[in-house]
Amino acid sequence: MDARDTEFFQKAGGAFAESMASVFSMLTGREFQMKSTPGELLEPPAIAALHEATAILVKANYQKGLSGPLFFVLPLKEGTMLVDLMLGGEGVPAEDLVGDSKDALAETFNQVMGSANQTLSDLAGETFAIANVEILAVAPDAAAFAEHMGQGTFQDVTLPTSQDTLSATIHLLFPDLLLQQLKRKLGLAETPAAPEPVAAAAPAPARQAPVASGPMPDAGNLDLLLDIQLPVVVRMGQTDMQMGELLKLTPGSILELNRNADAPVELLVNGKLIAKGEVVVVDGNFAFRITEIDTRAARIRSLA
Repeated sequence: MDARDTEFFQKAGGAFAESMASVFSMLTGREFQMKSTPGELLEPPAIAALHEATAILVKANYQKGLSGPLFFVLPLKEGTMLVDLMLGGEGVPAEDLVGDSKDALAETFNQVMGSANQTLSDLAGETFAIANVEILAVAPDAAAFAEHMGQGTFQDVTLPTSQDTLSATIHLLFPDLLLQQLKRKLGLAETPAAPEPVAAAAPAPARQAPVASGPMPDAGNLDLLLDIQLPVVVRMGQTDMQMGELLKLTPGSILELNRNADAPVELLVNGKLIAKGEVVVVDGNFAFRITEIDTRAARIRSLA
């Protein structure tokens, strides 16, 4: 393993281990410890051999910044114990993963991917996001894994996790194409060897490059940034919920937010608060009227 590979596994593996430990701890109210260790290149038969019984295959499909699926594999027993802890139980295993339990695990890995992608996006200077997470129960045979994962090789990163009542090893599996994409985005792809120099005749005398006239462009010119699209969110308030409460929501449920009815509504751009105001109706559509806003310079600094 060369220095680039070592750095990649430290950054990518560390991002997923940290996000998974944080999400598991938050959702269960119990402290999880996790680390990442680079494994081997595996094909479906070797992946199937990691488990003696039915396993849970988590498939996260990238839609922005990267393309293709990323996989997690964990034992069914420990996966159902984790869900039981999240739903307020004592970590009792189940024979299958269906209904609310399956939805809870899907939401858990959605949060894991969101947290890890934020870390990787910061490292790459580019936004990574997934479209969805699929939860599949897979029998421990090569054909079943190949059906859902496809053929080819997968880089294994082991994520052993431990908690007072639960210990398991989760395998993070990068398909080769996704692995190479992420390495390039992080600037850790192998650099092609430079071609051997070819002997040539003595070069002609070099001509002096013309000197450009006029002022040099201003590096801080904001015109270069004005076409960048940013997510804009109007936030009326927020609240925290347990996973069990989230799964009990039905049409007609009421969520109490942390904001008084007469308090101003917040405008967030790229996750940063820049203005406050009120919700109004314009031509039958909701709109936002600004009553307070940061200065132009402050807005630029907050979004940098």
